[in-house]
Amino acid sequence: MPTLLAQADPMMTAFERWVRARLADPPPLAVAARELGVSERTLQRTAQAVLGMTPLDFVQEVRLDEATFLLRTTALSAEAIATRVGYRNVGTLRALVRRKRGTTLDALRQGGSGAR
Repeated sequence: MPTLLAQADPMMTAFERWVRARLADPPPLAVAARELGVSERTLQRTAQAVLGMTPLDFVQEVRLDEATFLLRTTALSAEAIATRVGYRNVGTLRALVRRKRGTTLDALRQGGSGAR
C-alpha cells in the first residue's frame, strides 16, 4: 500500500525508485534527500504527509515487500533474501516480518499474509 501512495507524489515516487535501486545497501536518508534535491526535513515532512509514515518506515515497508516477493517467487534462502533487501542478519528480517506482518518467513513463502 505505501508504494501505491508514493505514486501520488512526484517526490515520493522518486524516493521509492531511489530506495529500490539501493535496497541491498541503503545509504543514510541524508544522502537520499541530497540526491533528490531536497532537505532531509522536507523528505521527512513529505513522507509523513503523503504516506503517513517516516521515510525510514517506508524503507522498511519496501524491504518487507521485496522480501515477500522473493520468498514467493524464488528458491533463495532466507539469509540470501535478507541480504538482498539490506539486512545483515536474517534474524532482523524475521523479527520485522513477525512484528509488521504478523507471520513468519515460512508462512510468507507458502503464500500466507504479506503484500507486494
